Formats: sequence, structure tokens, C-alpha cells
Amino acid sequence: MDCSRSTYLGMGEGAIAPRLALLGLDEDAKASSDLLQERVIRPEIDGIVDEFLGWLSGIDQFRRMVAENSTTERMAATQKLYLLSLGVDFDTCKYFEDRMLIGEIHQRMGIPQSLYQCAIRRLQEVLIAAIPEDMKADPASFHELISFILRITALDMSLAVESYCNSRVSGLQESLQTQRDESERWRELSHKDSLTNLYNHSFSRVSLEQALEQSSADGQPLCVMMADIDYFKQVNDTYGHLAGDRVLRIMASRMHSVARSGDEVGRYGGEEFLFILKNTDLDTGREVAERVRAHVNGDTIQISGAAVKVTVSIGIAQAGPNETVNSLIERADTALYAAKSAGRNCVFVPD
Repeated sequence: MDCSRSTYLGMGEGAIAPRLALLGLDEDAKASSDLLQERVIRPEIDGIVDEFLGWLSGIDQFRRMVAENSTTERMAATQKLYLLSLGVDFDTCKYFEDRMLIGEIHQRMGIPQSLYQCAIRRLQEVLIAAIPEDMKADPASFHELISFILRITALDMSLAVESYCNSRVSGLQESLQTQRDESERWRELSHKDSLTNLYNHSFSRVSLEQALEQSSADGQPLCVMMADIDYFKQVNDTYGHLAGDRVLRIMASRMHSVARSGDEVGRYGGEEFLFILKNTDLDTGREVAERVRAHVNGDTIQISGAAVKVTVSIGIAQAGPNETVNSLIERADTALYAAKSAGRNCVFVPD
């Protein structure tokens, strides 16, 4: 018995027998299923459907849904298919799947469970009223058939309601995940510089403040590097600001690619970039800076058909006792200007 879809819907083969046992739907009930189809549903199906849909058409909520989702003729055809399968092979995966799909469809269409449950109750009454007179004359058979109608419709309703709830919960979970993803995307965007995709000025300062607090708490060294693209104004003046933007993106990508795991790189402003080097002293910071400088200054950049050599100057400062974000950045800036004064395309580390 293939129950793959039933399992996907949360009602695998192992769950069928316990559900049927709860409702007293055993092998003996199959005889009642045959009677219901042969003596009640098939001979009277048109009348049963007309009466049932007639009752539904008196409900404003139902009329609006029919207008939005279907036609009366389609509803009648669907209801006939449902009735002709009611109780038929009720112990199979397919029967369970079909009933659970009803709940999924109701959930997608926005049919409230209160309306569905009331409709099932009305359908029970219509089916019981359609039992032929000769069967009513036999009290035992009559009551057994009524009992089966109540039990089989209760099974259908339990499966549809369960599936409806599962589908709704799944939809809510997907919606929540979408909202989380969207929130994360906006959070990420609020931290990133739109041009270079590095951390922006504001987030870099917040991150540096946190790094300073951590460095002070655990006693580990902390360095910052300020890197500045040399003669960047000439690039803008000669080739235009769009070319300048391209240089910024390329240089940012090169800096980020050579950064160590745990290093944070941000665009601090204009053509200046801030590196936060955790657990790093000045000697190690110098090595990192030289590696960054060599990698960034490696290949030329093609701008308007010209091969342009772009270099950076870098200044380093190590955090000291009672250091603040402003004081540490100011000292790294001072080192950067010293590198510029020393001829550019170099690293300056203060004594």
C-alpha cells in the first residue's frame, strides 16, 4: 500500500488503523458502506445534492465563495464525486489522502472550519432522510446505517480538519520564515555599504566599540588599520565618478578577499577603509597590512581602455588602556597620513 502522500500529509499507513478503531469503522462496517452507496447515494444522488446545495445557497458566506471560486454546476459535480466515494474503501491510503486534500483546499480557498463542520452536519441529515422506507422499517438495519453515516462523515471531517490546521500552520511557518528572511535582509542592508558591500561607517564604529570592550575584558590585543586609495581624486577627475565607483568596488573586493577569518572590513568614508583586527598586536598587524597592500596593489584596473595602477596607503594603531573608538581611529588616521607623507603605497606603524 503506497502511503507516501499520506505520510507527507502527516497521516501514514500506521495511523490509519488507530483512527478507524476510534470511530468503530471495522471490516463489518464495509457492509454498511455498500448499503449506503447502493440503496441511498446512487439512487438518490441528484436529490441529495440539490437539497444539500439548496441549504448551502441560503448562507451568505457560501454564496460569496461560490461567486469568487466556482460555479453552482461545478459545486454540484464536485459534491457528487465526493458522495460517490463516501465510505468506499475507507481503510486505504487513497481514501485518507482524498479527505485530507479537502482540508487543504478549504484552507487555500479560505473556507472557515465552522462552515464546513455545519455543512457536514447538514449532509448527515440529508443522507439519513434519503434512506428508503423499507430500510427504515427494519429498526436494526436502519440504526446501523445511521450509525455508519455518522461515523464515516466524522472520519471525513476529522481528516479534513486536521489537514486544514496542518496546512494553515505550515503556511504561517512559511510566512514567519519569509518575514525573518526579509528582516535579516534589511538588517544586513542597514549594516552594509551599498556600493562596496562592506560594512558601512556606522556599523564599523559599533563593531569597533564592541571589539574594544571585548579586548579590555579578555586582555587580548586589538589593532585597527586605516587604508586609503592613493590619488583617488585623480581617478574621478580623469575618468569620471562611475569609473571611481568601479575602482572602489574592485579595491574593496580585493581587501575583503585577503582579510583573515575574523577580521572585519568596512568602508569608513569616501576612499577610506577600516580594518578591525582582533587578537592582533602591532607586529602581526604590520604583516597583515603588508599582505593587504601587496594584494590590493597587484593587478592594474582597466578603466576606459586604460590600464590604471591603483595603490593604497595604510596606517595602523594598537588599542591601549582606556582606549575609545574616536581615539583609536584618530591614531590610525595619524599613521595613515604618515604613510601618505612617506610617499604613499606603504604601511606606517608608529613606534
